[in-house]
Formats: sequence, C-alpha cells, structure tokens
Amino acid sequence: MKCWARNSCGTYFGVAPISFISGSDDNTIRLWNAATGAHLRTIEGHTSLVTSVTFSPDGQTIASGSNDETIRLWNAATGAHIRTLEGHTDGVSSVTFSPR
Repeated sequence: MKCWARNSCGTYFGVAPISFISGSDDNTIRLWNAATGAHLRTIEGHTSLVTSVTFSPDGQTIASGSNDETIRLWNAATGAHIRTLEGHTDGVSSVTFSPR
C-alpha cells in the first residue's frame, strides 16, 4: 500500500485506501475504507478494551490506548506491532501525536 500525499492544506491521510480506524470493547482495532464501508483489517494485541486510537501525522503509525494500562504503536500499512509503552497505573483514556 502507498501512503497518500499531503493535500493542499498540509493534512496527511492514512495509508491508502484506509480512511479511518476504530477501537472496541472487544480489545481490537479495526481499519475501514470510508468510501465503501469495507472492513480492511483487524489488529489484535491489547488485553482489555481499546479506548483511544489515532494515526500519526504522516499516516504511517497507529497509536492505541487501552484499559490494559498500555499504549501500543502499530504499523498502519501492515498492522504489525511496533512497540508497547507501559507505565500507567490505570487504563489509558486518550492518545494523540504532536503535530508536525
């Protein structure tokens, strides 16, 4: 998959044709095509419900927060796990990347 280019406003989009992501009480992250509504991929790895998901500004990485007290980073193109960040003593309610 190729990453979409930056648009005239400087906004990055996710990995084509992925348009959005969702986190769920079933401990998964799902990637969707907004144009068709098609489910593209399910990412598994959290051991409790996923409370927050976001794309990095360049669209190449997904960050997810969970009630399992971790933040996980994923490759947006493949769904591969990159890293787990630990240290919270309760569920993670929000994740975001700093803007460029």
